Amino acid sequence: MPKLTKTEMFNILIEEFSKSGDRTLDIYNEALKERLRVGSKQIQRIIEEFMLKYKSVEELKGKRRKTYKLLEPMDLFKESFEHFEEIGWFFSMAHDGDPEIFKELAQYTNTEKDIYKFKNSPFEDTKTLESKEVFRRLKIAVKNREYKKIKFMFNDTVYDNLKCLKLVFMDDNWYLAFVDDEEKLRFGRISFIQRVDYASNSGSFQKVSVQKQMQFLEGSVQNSMTLYGVTPNTATIKATSNIAKYFDENMKIFLSSQKFQKKLEDGSVIFTLSYTQELEILPLIQKWMPDLIILEPQELKDAYIKKLLTTITNQNSHN
Repeated sequence: MPKLTKTEMFNILIEEFSKSGDRTLDIYNEALKERLRVGSKQIQRIIEEFMLKYKSVEELKGKRRKTYKLLEPMDLFKESFEHFEEIGWFFSMAHDGDPEIFKELAQYTNTEKDIYKFKNSPFEDTKTLESKEVFRRLKIAVKNREYKKIKFMFNDTVYDNLKCLKLVFMDDNWYLAFVDDEEKLRFGRISFIQRVDYASNSGSFQKVSVQKQMQFLEGSVQNSMTLYGVTPNTATIKATSNIAKYFDENMKIFLSSQKFQKKLEDGSVIFTLSYTQELEILPLIQKWMPDLIILEPQELKDAYIKKLLTTITNQNSHN
């Protein structure tokens, strides 16, 4: 039996809450155990994860068993849409198997057009790319697990026998996730791909041959700068009191490795980030300058200072 996706688990939670007369559930609920195919501790973790993303469930205090209450009826799709800054959530939901979801999205946005406005939508980007031969060929390659020969712009090298894994929307751009001849997972920005041709290897690759890379793609990649096969470092960052509320505990995280550590007496917040190379996290830190301060490691701090000095020098040379 296939493993349930996060979306499926959350929908089951909502259904079971709604079936209950008082919209309460405890972690020993037999229907939840059977439908989620997990034990009580896992149910608790799933509900608590749900609570981090949505504010519609609260824990009831003073109960002998861990008990939770759905505060008001909710539709997971519409609730997610109202938090549309997490646009990746829509792709997860669509990927989880509901082909009608985009029709529902179109209908919902039309009826709520006085409330919502998108200046940059990945759905529009998809429509634009669909008309291009490169995107069409990559879609087929991913679907059929084909090897491809790819030529990128700004590079004379032609890469042969690339295993096309997935089309990934991140960092506001579409990327091809592929495995190269060294078995490394890499990302190529689709708008930078000049040509897609038949590879020297005319067959299709087996799923088992990219199992490790797929696991990394699904569980460890936080942006296009995440490197495969590199042991991650940990950076300790301080958010000053000016912006601490955005990095406080239970707030929306900016990178998947972001972990809240503590709040200081002056109102500032300490958190950590994992990174496989400096470029994976420095853009985030620079975006919030001067209110994000690198505490450690020293080599990351030095790299950041060097980057800032280079920027200032280049600006001065053009004045």
